[in-house]
Amino acid sequence: MGFATTLVHVTLLSTSAVLTAWLAVVGWRRRDRPAAKPFVGLMVVATIWSLAYAGGLLTPTRGGRVLWEQLQWIGIAFVPLFLVLFFAEYTGFETLRRPLTMSVLSVVPTLTLCLVWTNSWHHLIWTDTVLVRANGVVIAHQEFGPWYWVNLLYTYLLTGGGLFLLLHAVRESRSLLAPPQSLLAVGIGLPFVVNLASVLGYQPIDGLDMTPYVFGLTGLAFSRAIFGYDLFDRPPSVLKLGRLSALEHVGDAIVVTDTGDSVVYHNPAATEVLGNRTSTGRDIDDFLHPVPVPGDEPVVSHIADRIFEIQSATIADSGGHAVGTMYRFHDVTDREERLAELERRQTELIELDEINRILRNVGQVLVSSRTTAAVEAGVANQLRTTSRYTDATVVDEAVRETQYDADEETAQLTVPVRFGTTVYGSLRVRTDRRGGFPEPEVELLEELAETVGMALNAVETRQTLVSDTVVELGYDIGPAGSPLAAVTQDGDAELAVTSTVPLDASAVLAYVDVIGSEPETVVSDLDARPTVEAASRVPNRSTIELHLDGTTPLAIAIAHGANVVDSVASDGSERLVVETASGSSVRTLTDALHQTAGDVKLASKQQRAPVEPAQPEPSTVDAGLTPRQRESVDAAYDAGYFEWPRDSTAEDVAAAMDIAPSTFHSHLRKAQGKLMTWYVERRDGS
Repeated sequence: MGFATTLVHVTLLSTSAVLTAWLAVVGWRRRDRPAAKPFVGLMVVATIWSLAYAGGLLTPTRGGRVLWEQLQWIGIAFVPLFLVLFFAEYTGFETLRRPLTMSVLSVVPTLTLCLVWTNSWHHLIWTDTVLVRANGVVIAHQEFGPWYWVNLLYTYLLTGGGLFLLLHAVRESRSLLAPPQSLLAVGIGLPFVVNLASVLGYQPIDGLDMTPYVFGLTGLAFSRAIFGYDLFDRPPSVLKLGRLSALEHVGDAIVVTDTGDSVVYHNPAATEVLGNRTSTGRDIDDFLHPVPVPGDEPVVSHIADRIFEIQSATIADSGGHAVGTMYRFHDVTDREERLAELERRQTELIELDEINRILRNVGQVLVSSRTTAAVEAGVANQLRTTSRYTDATVVDEAVRETQYDADEETAQLTVPVRFGTTVYGSLRVRTDRRGGFPEPEVELLEELAETVGMALNAVETRQTLVSDTVVELGYDIGPAGSPLAAVTQDGDAELAVTSTVPLDASAVLAYVDVIGSEPETVVSDLDARPTVEAASRVPNRSTIELHLDGTTPLAIAIAHGANVVDSVASDGSERLVVETASGSSVRTLTDALHQTAGDVKLASKQQRAPVEPAQPEPSTVDAGLTPRQRESVDAAYDAGYFEWPRDSTAEDVAAAMDIAPSTFHSHLRKAQGKLMTWYVERRDGS
């Protein structure tokens, strides 16, 4: 009977030790998983407890039994420590895993173990031990000292705290993780209940500690949790730490307040956005105005140089009671800037559409106007009748400026009215719109001013062409204002302009005969002049080809609509003879020459009938040619294109006219076709 009872005790304790030792090995193989290492420690000390208690039951001598008791206390002292560390890591309570916290928690177990091994000196753990054999096993009846009860209380506190953490995790994780955690609660709760019963005297044999016997059930529960529910693969710490990690690493600033609106948490992004204003304990309304209300629309607020959309949400416990508020600061600077830019562009498009409508009306006025006064009055009236401008006029002074009157809250824009190098005054408009004149509108008004300049030039040209009388003006221009005069200043050369072709940007292509000097010498000298863009000799001729910019006298005269009658330079002076309409065009041209060329003298002025070019017969040969076709024919002729062999190729002439060779060929072939048609029809008719 005694042997059978002993065998039962040894078998139960050995089974418990084998199961917990095996679980320690399993946990070690998974030591990289959350809570695996504290679990290994828990299983190791539980194994020591079971084996030492079994050894004590088989040892009848006092000295041997005390040794087994001392070994057993390794498990008794450290099981609660590893238990609470396991639950802290398993459930994600990082505070309990800090080195300082772990050191504090280890003080009582370490001190207890030291007192156990030195108990014979102070008897703080037990004061007396009496060995009694009962049912084949040796039971130690002990009188416990004061530290035993301190350690027992500490053990129950840690065990209860660990179970609380676990039950809290079960509650938070709900059905997803509840089964494995419930098995853990059973595996830990059984030894706790049995130990409490043993302390209170509820055991089958007086003095028998039943705690290590149920470690076998603990092993079975843990085995089911590990292999049935992936204990280490899906710990509740994933939820807790995952939420915390999400808050820490989310790009938005997060601030959490308690029910009193005091800050209790803020993530690193909030520190970057708000600085030390989010210090724990500060009220949310100290740095946020207005404060968004949970459930209401987000609040858009400017913080530093950024724009944030701030939302708030109530934080509630499982019972639905509000425990705080979370504020999320989402940076919407880029979005708001895009929306503002889109709104600005839409406004600009609406305004530009209105301005274009105004410009179309102005264009109709310009087309129908036949005098300078009609052009200026028509433009001003069209602009005044719109809601955009409070006043508009064409003034004599040529300026470009923008003025703001803060008192009257008005803005005034003045832009020059010009055509090429000819300035006819300025277009001045006034508005009372907030913001004055945006840049796109300024650009359109500048284009309008150029269009007005073209219209005024066209009026002058039309008056010159249709007038019964014209004014012939003779200007003497010195070397400072004329590159042709400058070349002849120190030599015997005489330069006579034979033809001119207007180019874009107010430049002029001119063909000039050279008399009394080598053309190459003249070309070299002219090529160094700043107002001469290019100079070259027409092959096999004493003619040179010049590209003159818009500041030369020839270009200025042509830009003002004057007809060039003659231009000859010799002895350091150029005599330029032009025809222009009477009236303001004479004054405008003279002023422009003085302003640009400087060294200009009006040598002659006479009114007469326009010079009509000699006609081969009443029906003009080139009546069917367009102006550009006539210019192409003239340029080709002066450049020696029709000579054999050719002095210049089509590419040379096209380059001189600053047009594409294909365009030159088109103009020339169409002109040749018209001329040949005229010739054949004339021959057949004769």
